Amino acid sequence: MKSDDFERVLQNLLAPLAQAMIAHGVPLNSANQALKAALFDAALQATNDDKKLTDSRISLLTGLHRKDVRQFRKSPGSVPTKRSTLNASSLAIALWTTDTRFLDSKGRPLPLKHLGDGDTPGFDDLVRAARIDLPSATVLDALIAEGAVEKGEQNSSVSLVDSALVPNPESSAMLEVYEKNLVTHFQIATANLLAKPDQPREFERALHVNQLSEDSIRKLDDLARKLSQSALMQLNKQALEFQNEDRGDGLNNARFSIGIYIASKQHNPPEKPDEENSQ
Repeated sequence: MKSDDFERVLQNLLAPLAQAMIAHGVPLNSANQALKAALFDAALQATNDDKKLTDSRISLLTGLHRKDVRQFRKSPGSVPTKRSTLNASSLAIALWTTDTRFLDSKGRPLPLKHLGDGDTPGFDDLVRAARIDLPSATVLDALIAEGAVEKGEQNSSVSLVDSALVPNPESSAMLEVYEKNLVTHFQIATANLLAKPDQPREFERALHVNQLSEDSIRKLDDLARKLSQSALMQLNKQALEFQNEDRGDGLNNARFSIGIYIASKQHNPPEKPDEENSQ
């Protein structure tokens, strides 16, 4: 692929990221520093041996000034991480929607008391069964804050509102989802782009259909949501069963990810006018 072809692709890739940057108040200087750090890390990964890669070579590969390279070697500039409840919340919902201990006779998630009594499971039992290393009250508060769980009368029980965790757009959890989903997809897409002809590629498929009516869009959107949710629920149930079987072996640390997105409100961009007719 020619470099100018990729530069065009890069601008399109950066367009939605630029929108998010402006919305979150991230200026160019901050983005530039993040890009420098990413280029430095990518150069090291490309050789798999940072000791053999000189500062001059990194500078040539990335365009970074050698003083920046030296600074990154001294302090890579890792971003401090805080403990997140996102994975715990997702895992709690996953178990709540698949484990028969927490389902009624029709397979629907049961309302749960805060604490189980031995005969009737509680939310604390759910957190313990999911092997979540957080207090059950912390996980419950996070789920309530995101609108995935609601309290019953007199706060005596809690019920699952949605079988999928969809964080509030203004919450930090939404930013975590944004990062996790896009990074995973971007890694897969990049690996496929850079794979050699004889190398296997990750499964990555998409459907794009143009010239549809609003009614057709609504019908496709409804069908896509039903099929996608059904597939994710089936995979989730099987994955949890495998996880329970595999987690006893400390060597099992592989990760499986699958993501589905639906873009049903997009319109084709208007065609750009010819240079001679543009004003």
